[in-house]
Amino acid sequence: MTVIYAFQDNSGHWHGDPDAPLLDPADEPGRGTLTYQPVPGTPEAASPFAGQRLTVLYGATDMEPGPVTYQLDTGGRFLATWHIHTLLATPMGAAPLNPPADAVPAPCLESAFTEGGRRYGLTATRCDNGQLTVDFTIRDEEGEIRGELCGVVAEDDLAPLARLLDAAFRTLTASAVIPPPRQSGGWAPASSGQLAARFRHERDFSVLAAEFGSTRGAIYEELTRQGLVRTPGPGHPAPASRPLSDAMQQRRRTHPNSHARWNDAEERRLAQRCAEGALTSELSTEFGRSEQAIDSRLLKIGATGPAADQARLNVL
Repeated sequence: MTVIYAFQDNSGHWHGDPDAPLLDPADEPGRGTLTYQPVPGTPEAASPFAGQRLTVLYGATDMEPGPVTYQLDTGGRFLATWHIHTLLATPMGAAPLNPPADAVPAPCLESAFTEGGRRYGLTATRCDNGQLTVDFTIRDEEGEIRGELCGVVAEDDLAPLARLLDAAFRTLTASAVIPPPRQSGGWAPASSGQLAARFRHERDFSVLAAEFGSTRGAIYEELTRQGLVRTPGPGHPAPASRPLSDAMQQRRRTHPNSHARWNDAEERRLAQRCAEGALTSELSTEFGRSEQAIDSRLLKIGATGPAADQARLNVL
């Protein structure tokens, strides 16, 4: 595996294993720069190398990789060896000790396969609170990370997340092959049938319009023509909204806007209140939504402020 195995600090001193042998003796070590910027407030922020622009060596070795992926200034993402990770993360004045093997949390799930010259890997490690730290990685043939997803989830959420990823894949691949929707002033038969099929699973006209390269009005018109959408006529009131489930009613007793759509005005006000220094608990009360929903929306809109900073820390 390609890992960072040595680095040079601003004083010109080398740390780690600069003379480590590579798996292929004919290979030359890769060289790049890494500006080490740990998250403020964490123990790593007290590292003697915090803020330094380090020269690093990386290559395919048999040394044990640590738990952290580092983004190089010169491009590329690599795991570092446990030795390097310990040196970088050890606070100033503490003894830099490599963790014993029995102190490293053992993954409760590891799975990987290779397809199209890429290695797809999944590792899940159980946290002390029972949740799972899940890490998806995509590596090229040289072992360099080309894509990564990581976060903390409850075990019960894995199945819904898998369905969500499958639905996203089906939506994206379907939209890539949908033929032009209009033909001689109307819908092509293939597109009309695909629209009907998608409507059974997706009721948001904005999403359908984007998928079919059309307008919301044209989507509505075609679905109405197929009898899938009915416009109430005089004396025929619109059907009543579906009653809320017991679970949703319970949630809305605590958070009145739980699972309601956000509008542009609410998002602007949320960003403004976050920038003013409002904390997550205050925003939860003000907007009538759970703290998890507030965190998710702050990250989505790229808000700045203490609450947004905490939300970013929560997903690390």
